[in-house]
Amino acid sequence: MNNKKLIIITVFNKSRFIQDNLPSLHDLQSDILLIDDGSTDNTYGLIKEHSWLKYIKHEFQLGAGASFTTGYEYARDMDYGILVMLDNFNTKYREEIDQLMENIAYGFDIVNSSRILENYDYNQIPAEHVTVTAEISEYLKNISGLDITDPLSGIKAVRIESLKNMELTESTHGLYLQLWIQAQYFGLNVIEIPAVTGKGFGHELKLYNDPLGYFLSLMETEKYLYPDKNLN
Repeated sequence: MNNKKLIIITVFNKSRFIQDNLPSLHDLQSDILLIDDGSTDNTYGLIKEHSWLKYIKHEFQLGAGASFTTGYEYARDMDYGILVMLDNFNTKYREEIDQLMENIAYGFDIVNSSRILENYDYNQIPAEHVTVTAEISEYLKNISGLDITDPLSGIKAVRIESLKNMELTESTHGLYLQLWIQAQYFGLNVIEIPAVTGKGFGHELKLYNDPLGYFLSLMETEKYLYPDKNLN
């Protein structure tokens, strides 16, 4: 089994993030790919002298789903076995990576880090973000049987081989919902664990005018393409 891992982090106009976190990223001593989703700041200028850091830039801002696809295709083509996705909110990277890798070593195809499970700053999260995410989770459970509390989390580990039959077409965070629905369809083993911190929970909802309507509509379409075989 190929356990060679690639760590990917997507950034957009995060030059300060790059500046602050390059030392800690280097300390991980892992292959790291930064996916620059169309930044217009000095992100590239800050990293071009660091040959240990891999870098791909989108010409325009394409979205979280498109960035996942870029990372997945690079990992697949360069013969990595595991894709580890991190975000730029939670910078306790070593702890996050360790628990993701520990769990995927048990044989899971996908390990999702939930930013809401065991989140002790729960009261600081806007109630609307909690409500919308809960409704998305409930609908996902109804159509797939998967009980995922943070389905839009950008922190996860995925076995590259497990995605070979999937058609992940969304450029937005909707790709993560496609990932879950198709995971049940293809019989993948998935697990959700608490993230190291809940920082950043719900930030993705701010990117959409009607996040609940948009994501429910997407899942409504996806469930007919990849129905839960246990419900038929």
